[in-house]
Amino acid sequence: MSRPRTVKPRSLRHATLGQAIELVIAENADMTQESVADDSGLDVKQVGTFVCGRGNPTYETLLKLCEGLHISLGGLMVRADELYEKRLGR
Repeated sequence: MSRPRTVKPRSLRHATLGQAIELVIAENADMTQESVADDSGLDVKQVGTFVCGRGNPTYETLLKLCEGLHISLGGLMVRADELYEKRLGR
């Protein structure tokens, strides 16, 4: 029997960025990873890797992702930073 795959984030920072992306998507009932990919011009698999904390997006890619999420880059980073601080217990 094969072991279940476990996907671990690159780092805590990547994990909290992914969590922030998930939260933005969850706040809009019409938004999905697919719709974010369509609106941003990114591949849905690429969006999924960011949500899992496995991707390491460039600045340009983050800007495209934020277009798809309909949020500013600053807004997304504030959410990610808040989640990071919370995970550290600060």
